[in-house]
Amino acid sequence: MTPFERIGKIEKLKAYYNGMRDGITDFAHWKDGVQYVGSCGKTLAEAIKVINRREESRLVEIMAED
Repeated sequence: MTPFERIGKIEKLKAYYNGMRDGITDFAHWKDGVQYVGSCGKTLAEAIKVINRREESRLVEIMAED
């Protein structure tokens, strides 16, 4: 993979995860002063941490590709 292709993949990946973070933030709801996402009781902060870990994992995979 050329450096240009790698940069393109990284930029697409970052845009994807930024969109995911924006989406859950937009649809999070408030209950007792805490923002929650979905219906399972996960807080917005917890959900963003999960997304950040997944993004970091994918970035490591892309950097390891030849």
